[in-house]
Amino acid sequence: MWLTFGLSSLGDWLGLLATSLFAAGQVTGSTAKGLAFGGVVVARLLPTIVLGPLAGAFVDRFDRRLTMVVCDLIRFVLFASIPLVAVVGSVPVAVVWALIATFAIEVVGMFWNPAKEASVPNLVPREQLEAANQLSLIATYGVTPLLAVAIGAGLNRFLLSLVQDDPTRLAINPNDVALYLNALTFLVAALVTATIKEISTGEGRLRRSGPAGVPEPSLPTALLDGWKYAGRTPLVRGLVLGILGAFAAGGVVVGVGQFFAVGLGGGDATFYLLFGALFVGLAGGMAFGPSLVRGLSRRRWFCASIGLSGFAVAVLPFSLHLTMAIPLTVLAGTGAGMAYLAGTTLLGAEVPDAMRGRVFAFVQSTVRVVLLLSIAVSSLLVGIGGGRKIPLGAFDLDLSAARLLLLVSGVLAIVASVFSFRAMDDKPGVPLFRDLYSTLRGHSLPVPGDRSGDGLFIVFEGGEGAGKSTQARALSDWLTARGFEVVATREPGATPLGRQIRSLILDHSDDAPSARSEALLYAADRAHHVATVIRPALERGAIVVCDRYIDSSLAYQGAGRDLAPEDIEWLSRWATAELVPDLVILLDVDPSIGLTRVGDRGAVDRLEAESREFHERVRRAFLDRAATDPRRYLVLDAGSSAAMLSDRIKVRVAPLLKVRPGVPDPESADPESAAPGAEGSDVSMEAR
Repeated sequence: MWLTFGLSSLGDWLGLLATSLFAAGQVTGSTAKGLAFGGVVVARLLPTIVLGPLAGAFVDRFDRRLTMVVCDLIRFVLFASIPLVAVVGSVPVAVVWALIATFAIEVVGMFWNPAKEASVPNLVPREQLEAANQLSLIATYGVTPLLAVAIGAGLNRFLLSLVQDDPTRLAINPNDVALYLNALTFLVAALVTATIKEISTGEGRLRRSGPAGVPEPSLPTALLDGWKYAGRTPLVRGLVLGILGAFAAGGVVVGVGQFFAVGLGGGDATFYLLFGALFVGLAGGMAFGPSLVRGLSRRRWFCASIGLSGFAVAVLPFSLHLTMAIPLTVLAGTGAGMAYLAGTTLLGAEVPDAMRGRVFAFVQSTVRVVLLLSIAVSSLLVGIGGGRKIPLGAFDLDLSAARLLLLVSGVLAIVASVFSFRAMDDKPGVPLFRDLYSTLRGHSLPVPGDRSGDGLFIVFEGGEGAGKSTQARALSDWLTARGFEVVATREPGATPLGRQIRSLILDHSDDAPSARSEALLYAADRAHHVATVIRPALERGAIVVCDRYIDSSLAYQGAGRDLAPEDIEWLSRWATAELVPDLVILLDVDPSIGLTRVGDRGAVDRLEAESREFHERVRRAFLDRAATDPRRYLVLDAGSSAAMLSDRIKVRVAPLLKVRPGVPDPESADPESAAPGAEGSDVSMEAR
């Protein structure tokens, strides 16, 4: 399979180079050569615009293996005919036939490409689809272009060496040999494809996507269905928008590249360097992108890659020197390469097989239209626009139309990435940059679980001896007395499984768990606790009052055991599916006071028996955690009397309660529920 794809890709690139040079070599004069060379390139692009969508609809109706074999055989004949016509015909006839054959070759390619793209997802397991696309794209845009150049240059050098570098003594033109060799690659590809039965759809006959007996839709109807599918499907719509934004920006880079190179004080060599840097980034993004982002959602990776490419293009016009422009160009190519790989993989994995050919053809043809328009319009505008230089010490800043167009195109690509993200994000509620940062560190953030119901989640946190259990019980009793359903719980040990885990963690033993094992045990208890106790209670509208939650793991296992806090937080958030309390009440106590209280109660557990320094670290971690989100935390001095603490907690909780039929308004509680002066205690930090 990969031999087939590689040979056809090699044939495409070698054919483009050889045909362009062949056409230019048939005429004299720089203008005529330029027109002949450019005419071949235009002839390669136009069929995509006209026939791309139609070819996709065709591919979805007929056997894909047969389609690919016939296409490769036709391309074999057409490429072989180009030098043969030059032998038997005049120069004008040879040039015209080269253009006609090129147009026909591209038309045939319009049928081969969707068939190939639509076949790949059926040939490899879903989990290997990204690697398959990665290999295909690297071969198409990285290896085969270089191989085509190497073969063309090598043939030229070899044949000239046989005649002492005198081209007039050559019996055959090197470009003719390249075209014959190129034709041979398509013949071999056709023969290999014919042996891969898995590519076929149906059994070599018309494919039917509907029930038996239902007539196959007409070709125009199938074509229209493909467009409608792309328009009404958020994923495809987001992909198309993002890809178009990226290619529009890329077209502007190509269109203004030569003028931008002049603005940097260079010439053609500078333009070639920038062009090469773009392809280096493109290949690098395709090759190393998946290993870089690892577990990041591919939808998010696609959108972020578009944004990265747009950012690099937007910053590029501020380059004062080539040394600044090249890294930014590489970065732009890297983003484009990653986006193209992610987009191709998503289309192959998410689009149904019956629609895949039409969708791929629609995307490819639309991309070509946008690319051609952006190149043409930007080239025209940059030629019309003027520019001026502003001296900045050692460098001159070139304020030109080229730089302005680069800035605008980069901003538009960023905007396209934002709209794509909104249309196709599969992790709502998870901040993108936090997720990206976490992924680069080795693990992506989990998707928040569904927080359904009208329940309220209140957590008590604090060090040993802070009085959490006393205050949690007092709050639960107060809420129950006012008609609310209250679920009073704790961690660890609120469930039968949790009690077993609690004994493993806290009991004194010669085989005590290590720091990492302890963190995992707490996470296991929390995951089970949330799934079986907390979420069900919240879903039915109860108020959950919990003694300890995620912050305790961050304080005890993170700061106390000196484990990475970000790892502990990710583990806890994953275990709870991002369930966050509505209010965290932190009872701050000096470890010396708290540990004295614990000692007065009698026997101590394994954590309570830790050193004073351990508990100091735990206290600081609690306070630092509360400072990060003061609106969700109420920090109180646990040295105050139990009654005063209870009153202040009630004042803070009361506004969070929803009035229910038959339940008194908590805001108008009896005088015993709030101490004098408690109105001023509704603050995030009561005392530290």
